[in-house]
Amino acid sequence: MKRRLNILCVVVMLVLCYSVVESAYYMGMGISLGAKTGIEAAQETKNDDKLKQHNAYNELTNMKYIALMPRSLNCKVKDLLCDSIYNTKTGTYVPAAYSTLAVSVQTEESVGSKILSGLLGFVHLVSIVGAVVFFIKIIVAINRSNIFNWRNVRRLRLLGILLIVGFGCSWLAEYLSLCNLREALSLQNYDLTLTDIVDVTNLVLGLTALIIAEVFAIGLKMKEEQELTI
Repeated sequence: MKRRLNILCVVVMLVLCYSVVESAYYMGMGISLGAKTGIEAAQETKNDDKLKQHNAYNELTNMKYIALMPRSLNCKVKDLLCDSIYNTKTGTYVPAAYSTLAVSVQTEESVGSKILSGLLGFVHLVSIVGAVVFFIKIIVAINRSNIFNWRNVRRLRLLGILLIVGFGCSWLAEYLSLCNLREALSLQNYDLTLTDIVDVTNLVLGLTALIIAEVFAIGLKMKEEQELTI
């Protein structure tokens, strides 16, 4: 039974580590591209090659991943499949609708918005790292057969709170980015949404951890009450 529990813990651990690595990767990539763009902008563009390179960096730093939803609420296929895509097998265009898209659009962000987005990204990364630390402590306690105690209840509660905070920071950062993007981009047949952009895995794991913590707490209270009645 302990082996099965350890396998499940490893799976959850891998999910949390993936979230940390993903957040760190995109944050590092953004910092790296921003630094390169600043260096290129400070240099004098003496020829077309440098100008093209500078424009390429600008396109990368302005890259946005957006979720799309067709504006039409009708159930007709022609309204939902409002675009087309080329089928190389048949050499014809087939009806299609986009759900996600990567575009390079320059948006005007205020200084406050940039600072807030940076803080949200930092808090998100710290909260996920903290959640991984508490989860490791819980796994160590389980392997030492030290499971049903108030210390693990507190750890589970903190784990759940940190995961939910991480999800909230991620959602708010994406919402701010979406608001700025809506000021600079409008598509003919689509609305820009947050669907499929924000991963709800951390939210689900956080709520699950809080539920398990409360189950542990109820069990410990019942155990204490039984010991007092004896």
